[in-house]
This record gives sequence, C-alpha cells and structure tokens, in this order.
Amino acid sequence: MTDTAMLGPERRERGFFVGMAILIAITIVAGFGSFSLRGLVVYPVPPLVHVHGLVFLTWIGVFIGQTLLIQRDQLQMHRRLGWFAILLAAAMIAIGSATALESVRLDRVPPFFTPSIFLALSFLELASFGALLAAAIVLRRESDWHRRFMLGATIAILGPAWGRILPMPLLGAHGGLAVMSMQMLFVGGAMAFDWRQRGAIHPAHFWILLAIFIQGVGTPLLAMTPPFIALAAQLAPA
Repeated sequence: MTDTAMLGPERRERGFFVGMAILIAITIVAGFGSFSLRGLVVYPVPPLVHVHGLVFLTWIGVFIGQTLLIQRDQLQMHRRLGWFAILLAAAMIAIGSATALESVRLDRVPPFFTPSIFLALSFLELASFGALLAAAIVLRRESDWHRRFMLGATIAILGPAWGRILPMPLLGAHGGLAVMSMQMLFVGGAMAFDWRQRGAIHPAHFWILLAIFIQGVGTPLLAMTPPFIALAAQLAPA
C-alpha cells in the first residue's frame, strides 16, 4: 500500500498503535525504575531475574518495532520479525514461570503478596498473555483483529509495572483490583479510539477485557486452591 493509497483512518490507526506501544514502554520504565530508585529492590538480584527482565524488555522493543514497521508500510520485515516474536514469547512464558517459582523459593516475593497469590498472579498473567498472543497469531491475516490482540497481550503483562507504581501496601486487599483497573484503562483508551474513528468498538477489545478480568478476579480465587497453597508451601524457604 502506497502513501497515496493509504486511507486517512488507517494511517491514524497505525499511528495510534505506535503511540500505545510507546506509552506501555514508558509505564514499564516508570514502574521498575521508580521501584529501584526508592531502594525497594532486594540485592543481590539472581541471574534468572536479570534474564527475565532482559527478555521482557526485548518483547517491548520488538512490539514497538513491529508497530513502527506497520506504520511505515514495511510489511515483509514485519512478518519476518513476527517469527522471532513468537519464539521470544515462548521464552517469556518459560522464563517468567521459572522466575516466579524461584522468587518464592528465595523469599523474593513482594511484601504486599502472599506466595500463593504471587504464584497465581504469575500463572494467570502468563496465561492471559499466551491466550491473547495465540489469538493474534491465528488472526494474523485479519490486521484489525491481529493488532488489537497483540496490544491486549502486551497490556496483560503490565501488572508488575503497575504494582510498582501504585501504593500497593496502602491498597491492601484492593491492590489487585487497582492494578486490573489500570490495565483496563489502557484497553479503554483503545476502545475510545475505535469509537471515535470507527463509530463502534472493535469486538476484540471485549475479549481482551475478559482476559484481564479473569486475571484480576481469578488471582485470589486460584491462590486459595489446594494445589497453589501446597506449591507455595513446598517452595517457601524453611
């Protein structure tokens, strides 16, 4: 598609997704950066945590790059990089799971979480990411669905960043709902954009909201199940 052939709404939509990708990156840097500046990071940091952070930051960089490639109409490069993104996502899920287990084993769970809550949250966050990413891959030829599910998958892993921005100790039992609300606020911005540009909200957003809702509301419920209680007790240091 040439610049002259590209319709105004499509150009604006591509620009919007670039903006959302950059906003997500700023949120992550603000969350983890402020946590470190406040002296809340427990040192020394295990090597696996460094690998985890590097892999997830690489995902954000790839996500921004993919939106820029689409904005510049470099579709072939976008598709080639997409195969790397799939491999990277698989690594994220594996490394994220291993990091969550090691964090409980080394007693590095954030103080506002119990070990079982932390494990349940990590599981549901990665499951939401994986499910939305799978939907994006299946619908990769439907660009309107694909780009929204890719955005939703990335929003689904924003919980840890917001957990470091929000005053979680003061929020107590409502901390999880507050994090979920901030993630939904990102989805709400995309929905508002659709309403303004298209005159209707794209159906993909409702699936994304459902995934984030399950992630937020399901965490305390899953944490109370015997398997997660037993796993947390087994991993917790003596």
